[in-house]
Amino acid sequence: MARRRLDKGTRVLLATAAVVLGLALGIVIVIVARAGNGGPPPAYQPFFAGQSDRITKAIKEDGPVFYPDPRKGDRAFYLDLDGDRIVALHVVPPGGTTACLVQWDRAEKRYEDCRGAPIDPSMLERFPVLTKPIGGKTSVFVDLRTLTPPPTHP
Repeated sequence: MARRRLDKGTRVLLATAAVVLGLALGIVIVIVARAGNGGPPPAYQPFFAGQSDRITKAIKEDGPVFYPDPRKGDRAFYLDLDGDRIVALHVVPPGGTTACLVQWDRAEKRYEDCRGAPIDPSMLERFPVLTKPIGGKTSVFVDLRTLTPPPTHP
């Protein structure tokens, strides 16, 4: 039996379809590999919050600086000053839950819970703040792996 040959246009069309199908399959594999690794999420690592002189200036001019949890969990915090030291204050009030977080009231210039009651920042838990000289400036890192009790903890 004689073999049929495909004309040139059909061969080009089939080759193009094969390439497009291969690319689509590759994209699906990459998406599934990234989303479905099934393992635990990577551990928190200290992250760069900025340079100490800029952070200090921003806090003195506008009040504490809020940072949401980079992994969308419950480790959000405010960078604030305790004397001349930069501190990272956890937004969950003492004995509270993530349903009623501490917020900075710019008008009243104070921390408040979700009901508007004042919160003493010295009663808030803290994340360690690490500093490191880099390029002639002091860089600030916040370590979300550890939560420490407030300094006036009973």
